Amino acid sequence: MGVQTCRWSLVGLIVLQPLWFFLLAPPQVIPAWLVVICTTLPLLALLPFVWRLGRDALVIGGCILLIYFCLAVAEAWASPAARLPALVQAVLVTAYMTAMSALRFGRKSKGTGPPEDRA
Repeated sequence: MGVQTCRWSLVGLIVLQPLWFFLLAPPQVIPAWLVVICTTLPLLALLPFVWRLGRDALVIGGCILLIYFCLAVAEAWASPAARLPALVQAVLVTAYMTAMSALRFGRKSKGTGPPEDRA
């Protein structure tokens, strides 16, 4: 789990939004195209920065994806029709967060870390 997981989970979220709101569980009150634009544009704006793996972009992406995680949990809880896509979205966000933390805490370069680790 690592770099590719961050990239492809974000791509998966971008693909999921139109599928969710046009095919799987279209919204009842708001036009589907408006919901898709509002949910996809932030992800598309984030994609080039995450693809280059800028550290700040990964963290900002994680903050933005926390909103998507909260929305997914709320939809899975409240709407039986949207349960499957909402759970898929929650899993994709969780994969992104896990891979991001593995990138941050998994690599240690020589000379870093607590003084007792340096020899």
